[in-house]
Amino acid sequence: MLRPRSILLPLPAVVIIGLSGCGSGKEQVSPAELVQKADGVCRVEQTKFDQIQAHPPANASIAADQTKELIDVAEAASSDLGELEPPESLSASFDRYLGARNRAVDEMRKGRDAAEDQDSAGYAAAQTAVAKGAPQRRRLAGALGLRVCGSNPRSG
Repeated sequence: MLRPRSILLPLPAVVIIGLSGCGSGKEQVSPAELVQKADGVCRVEQTKFDQIQAHPPANASIAADQTKELIDVAEAASSDLGELEPPESLSASFDRYLGARNRAVDEMRKGRDAAEDQDSAGYAAAQTAVAKGAPQRRRLAGALGLRVCGSNPRSG
């Protein structure tokens, strides 16, 4: 019972976030607020990633389920981050960071699909691609002054 509940939890959060943004646009933040709020989002994301990955998957089906949960968490975090509007001077850098996160989520989707197809080579390749992009995500996050975001190779 716990696994289905954990899969569904991010979805209401995405709906609430989507509804709260209606009519109000993005939240304008200062550079210091960007660091505080973005690192807060990434801290929650990393905690959830650690909980999901506490036990290595025993088979392809569990790997697919686990990867889906990770994708849900990463998408919710990216949605939260996307609601932040940094100052113009940081906007392009922030967009590049969000793009790098989105590419990691795309690779995670490939891993999920490979696990569902019991394609261990494809699953491993997707995991490798996510890890390979970690230095770029870390560099992009660091350029924004973010300390938590980009610090975990498994997440943003």
